[in-house]
Amino acid sequence: MSQIFFYLLLILLPTQLGYHFWPSWAFVLGRRVDYLSPTLFLTDILIIVMLILWSIELVLKSKNRENKSNKLKIRSKTITNTIVSFSVIRNSLIILIFVFINIWFAVNRMVALYAWVKLLEFFLLGFYIVKTKPDVRRSILSLSIGIIYSSILAIAQFILQHSVGGVLWFLGERMFSSVTPGIAQIPLCLPGLTSCPLYLRSYATFPHPNVLGGFLVATLPLIIWQFFQSNNKKIRIFFGVIFVLGCVALLLTFSRSAWAVGFIAIFITIAKIKQITLIKNWNKKIIVLILIFIVVLCILVTQQLRLTESVVVRLQLAAAAIQIWKTVSLFGVGLGNFLVALPRYLPSRTIYFLQPVHNIYLLLLSEIGLVGIGIALFSIISLVKRKKSHTPLSLIIRNSLFTICILGFIDHYSLTLQQGQLLLTLFISLACT
Repeated sequence: MSQIFFYLLLILLPTQLGYHFWPSWAFVLGRRVDYLSPTLFLTDILIIVMLILWSIELVLKSKNRENKSNKLKIRSKTITNTIVSFSVIRNSLIILIFVFINIWFAVNRMVALYAWVKLLEFFLLGFYIVKTKPDVRRSILSLSIGIIYSSILAIAQFILQHSVGGVLWFLGERMFSSVTPGIAQIPLCLPGLTSCPLYLRSYATFPHPNVLGGFLVATLPLIIWQFFQSNNKKIRIFFGVIFVLGCVALLLTFSRSAWAVGFIAIFITIAKIKQITLIKNWNKKIIVLILIFIVVLCILVTQQLRLTESVVVRLQLAAAAIQIWKTVSLFGVGLGNFLVALPRYLPSRTIYFLQPVHNIYLLLLSEIGLVGIGIALFSIISLVKRKKSHTPLSLIIRNSLFTICILGFIDHYSLTLQQGQLLLTLFISLACT
């Protein structure tokens, strides 16, 4: 039963239906800040139900387990298990002490407490995935359903130049049009036109086109793998159509960073599946260099060789994040507290200045400091290194995780938005199974 809710969670991962609460600590300078608002999402409910069912399943299994034949094995493993338990307890105590310090010295303790509770939720989700090892093919099929309706909706939004509306509101589609203030647009200089009219960038059910782009970039390599693995013509057609829909939707996000990283991710995926060697001694270092080059090139294109208002704000936010870190370099201002502390470090304010720094590493550095970064890196690297498999699928999953991390250099959604957090948790966990 718990796995049914897990697959349903994957199907509904792109949605953002939720109920926002607005306590006093979710305001900054008298303004409501969505990033600080405690929110109960539909996907949160699915996670909670899934974990409760899994707990019940574990209790029932432990009651029905036959212990007689396992007594000798248990005795022989007592010393090993004791050593492991001491190691786990030690690491857990270190993390708990750090969490207490981070909350206690946070600019806003309630914001920090809520952020750590959310992190605990995603940790438990990741723990569930690692322990239960859900079927990969079913997981990909579930994700593919999300790709289908997200892509169709993205294409419809671009054609209509406004949200589709209706029942799609329950999936989290916001009401907007091409003239909505603050909406993401792109100037398109089409042949035969003397001007470059602005066109709405596709959102689907995501908060921003860049988030939709990141979702597609991370999941399309799995669709490619499923396409090549199947010998059934109908299944290949099914996943081929999904791939085409996803690519069209990715183009309509007009997310240059997602385009660049997505192209490399798709190329590497096909190369690994087909075992193509284009360069002698092909290795990860070359891939890293190519990705860094593409991302830098993407940033230059985005800037269009001039400092637009968006670029200026991003640079100011990055400078503010560094200043915050310098002030509290060891333990940070508290998880989730970047926006709370931001007004003190950003004297130049525009109407949209209250947003996280567009770099997850600077964001973490300012919120949890050097100590927190060290603990996080040690934990993730230790978990991923345990995975010894080098099958094409495991490498593709790691590449998808790597693309999310690369996109984290120029955006923040993998740490600040529900869909991004779910996506990051999913691929870290799959990389560890």
